[in-house]
Amino acid sequence: MADYILKSTAIFDGISDAPVPGGVVVEGNKVKGIFSGEELEQFATPETQIIDYGDKLIMPGFIDSHIHMGQCMDFLDESYCVDIGSATTFEGIVEMMKEFERKYPSNKVVYATNFNYFNLDPIVIPDVKLLDKYFPDKPALILTWELHTFYANSKAMELAGYTKDTPDPNNGIGKYENGELNGVFNDTMSFALHKLVQRPMEERKKSLVHFMDVLNEYGITSVGDVYPCGTEKPYPLYKAMEDKLTMRINFYPELLSFQPEDIAAYKETYHGPMLQFSGLKNLIDGVISVHTAWMSEPYYDDPSTCGFPAVPPELVREKILQALGMGVNVRIHTIGDKAVHFVLDVFEEAKEKYGLLPRRNVMEHLEYVNDEDIPRFAELNVVCGMQGRHITFYVDDGEPIMGPEKIKKAFRWRDLLDSGAIIGTGSDYCVVHFSPARCIYAAVTRKVEDGHPEGGWLPEQCVTLAEALRSYTYGAACAVNREKELGTLQEGMLADIVVLDRNLFAVPEEEYLKMMPVMTMVDGKVVFEKES
Repeated sequence: MADYILKSTAIFDGISDAPVPGGVVVEGNKVKGIFSGEELEQFATPETQIIDYGDKLIMPGFIDSHIHMGQCMDFLDESYCVDIGSATTFEGIVEMMKEFERKYPSNKVVYATNFNYFNLDPIVIPDVKLLDKYFPDKPALILTWELHTFYANSKAMELAGYTKDTPDPNNGIGKYENGELNGVFNDTMSFALHKLVQRPMEERKKSLVHFMDVLNEYGITSVGDVYPCGTEKPYPLYKAMEDKLTMRINFYPELLSFQPEDIAAYKETYHGPMLQFSGLKNLIDGVISVHTAWMSEPYYDDPSTCGFPAVPPELVREKILQALGMGVNVRIHTIGDKAVHFVLDVFEEAKEKYGLLPRRNVMEHLEYVNDEDIPRFAELNVVCGMQGRHITFYVDDGEPIMGPEKIKKAFRWRDLLDSGAIIGTGSDYCVVHFSPARCIYAAVTRKVEDGHPEGGWLPEQCVTLAEALRSYTYGAACAVNREKELGTLQEGMLADIVVLDRNLFAVPEEEYLKMMPVMTMVDGKVVFEKES
């Protein structure tokens, strides 16, 4: 009989377009179903915990299907790094970094994260000369908000072993015209800098516990932990903590370096309900904001470039086909339209060779997609891994980069859903905060959190609230290939449930940003409960 009966006038099952009244019956770690008031009596025993949440919204737990937990779980520890995202001048950034250095003098690196030059007035893009001016004696690093670029001073480059002769096969090391390093490192060529701030496992155990506690507080019950995941693989850490996990971890190591024996080892070691090897992941291009997304036409504000592949496309093709031939699904970061088209072509080639896999592949971000490629996602059973909060970065700054016509094809949520595609969303933390409220608000309204622009940005691409919630539950479960056990409140599903403090279907859109859970359940156990 029932361990829990969770009642409300508003229960969203992860599938429907509107909530229903009734109660969710939980037996052990499974959902028995949603039942009406009279039907609920048959499941109750003296031991059943019956909780009436009034008009609060009960729904499946949020699944953050794209998160860089292995790389960023430490970022919630103020002694590890300083978040400079709130700074509006470069002088303000320096002041925050100097204060961090004074507060934690034993840290070997002055490490700043969440840098976005669009926030600065005037705009300043730091180089080694500027950083050496302020930090001449100690390694200093600045990581951009989208995790793709490091800015390093001379001491940091020296410690990481970078010289002007360091091989640069992926065109990721910045140089001055005279060939000297300028302190800018993109994508895969920044990994040696990541090693400078890597922590030992025992310290990371504490970070993981704290990180899970915070995510549970936000109603997150599962994550897709995707590469890049830091310079040391976090999977042994997760395994050591497996019996203490309070959210499900579905992880994706690097695609381009994998060997068949790696897959066998992952499958043998990581296959539990709380911790699973779920596939392989890689990027093929960069990001629009710094012109590294791979486009078919030049950027509007820099006609000299179309961006470029961050890794050799033929290698990506080879490894995708190798993985799919072994029955292992993949996730590929594709932002520019040329990157999108290339990877869809590879999936089409794989379909002709192997047929459609029972497991879904995912293409991540999809910030710019051409008309002819929109229907191919549904045809190829590819999940669209999209993050609502990313929309807000281009409301004000997208058109100057992309141009007034091209920008109309950005973040095409509505077009993709209408084509029959599945969107599985998440935060892309630590690119943005992991709050589901922010992602949902952006996807539904196409607005920045201050409410602009009126009517929404490219409002024809807005989605409904139910569609946004589905993308964070059922769609995200599809992205991690666990939709048969997660993402809905149907009978037999694992009991991962969140109760929000308001019925989102009955409040104005601006209230989405205020919502927070009052209870989070994972595997039939309460892992967070708000104090009354």
